[in-house]
Amino acid sequence: MKSRSIFWCVPLLLALPGWLAADTPAKPTIRLAAGKDGPVVEVTGLTRDTLDRLGRLGADAEKWTEVFTVRVDRGEKESLAMLGTYRIDRGSIRFTPRFPLARGVGYRASVKLSADSKPVVTVLSIPKPASKPTTVVTQVYPTADRLPENQLKFYIHFSAPMSQTGSYQHVQLLDAKGKPVDLPFLELDQELWDPAGKRFTLLLDPGRIKRGLKPREEAGPVLEEGKRYTLVISKSWNDAEGNPLKESFRKPFSVGAPDDKQVDTKTWKLKSPGADSQDPLRVTFPKSMDHGTLGSLLEVVDAAGKVVPGEITVTERETVWSFRPTKAWKAGKYHLVAYADLEDLSGNSIGRPFEVDVLRPVERKIKVEKVKLPFEVK
Repeated sequence: MKSRSIFWCVPLLLALPGWLAADTPAKPTIRLAAGKDGPVVEVTGLTRDTLDRLGRLGADAEKWTEVFTVRVDRGEKESLAMLGTYRIDRGSIRFTPRFPLARGVGYRASVKLSADSKPVVTVLSIPKPASKPTTVVTQVYPTADRLPENQLKFYIHFSAPMSQTGSYQHVQLLDAKGKPVDLPFLELDQELWDPAGKRFTLLLDPGRIKRGLKPREEAGPVLEEGKRYTLVISKSWNDAEGNPLKESFRKPFSVGAPDDKQVDTKTWKLKSPGADSQDPLRVTFPKSMDHGTLGSLLEVVDAAGKVVPGEITVTERETVWSFRPTKAWKAGKYHLVAYADLEDLSGNSIGRPFEVDVLRPVERKIKVEKVKLPFEVK
């Protein structure tokens, strides 16, 4: 009679959700394994009964997550279970994520094979490939050690692609006493990176640069004439592979008077090269110009209006622009073409000044799209 009661209970247990049936595996082990399209998460050490029972779950991912989940490891803060597919393969359970597992990221895998068993939890990660630490490249632009009070932006160049989120927490502006300046930067949700991820554009808050605006009146200007500051880039900033910078970077500078003057191409000095040479065309500006726009908003055209290919270099604290042609110069007439959006350090361009203060107006000029400056190669 007792034996008959036991057999009567078996169908009832099988009718319950699969993971509730009592079946304790020997020693489940969670590990990474090679998959067809990349690493997968695998559970081994299961009994045949357990594998048969779990096999009845089929491809139902929702039921599988009651048994086996993989999440990005965020410590005490639990993340959502990753999407993917489950299957039983040669005595083990395999989870193939919908999106490939990333190197250097921790993943928390959890397996609970019965209602009365404790979950087995393992944190896994794919080792990052060995790589050299990323460093800030040579200088932060502008390279001048004296900047105008209405300095608008900095360009930070890196030797490798960087992570492109949370960048503002790794930069600080310190005053002469080493105290952080309060909220000096314009922190954008869509950070300003070049396509390669190696140049970050850091804007000072325009609302505290333009006179007459409420942020400037309430918090004061970011920079003040006659004072010294230091821009600090922390080594805690990670590159795209998750490696921190090799070392922190500091750019000390002093602050001069604000610059409200529209860029005037008549003040530029051009030094022409000689024919049948690859000597550079040299253009000298009376003040430092914006490094970012110097590389894209100046070009050389020949007498037919065709752009001359060549290499650009910017030197002497962004006051000299040089152009070396790919092929030797031919004798003849040329033009240096400067587009209206070319700026100086304060955001003044050829087409317009950055601001016009009601109490201290600056001269307005007619807006233009581009200016052509002639020169001749002899």
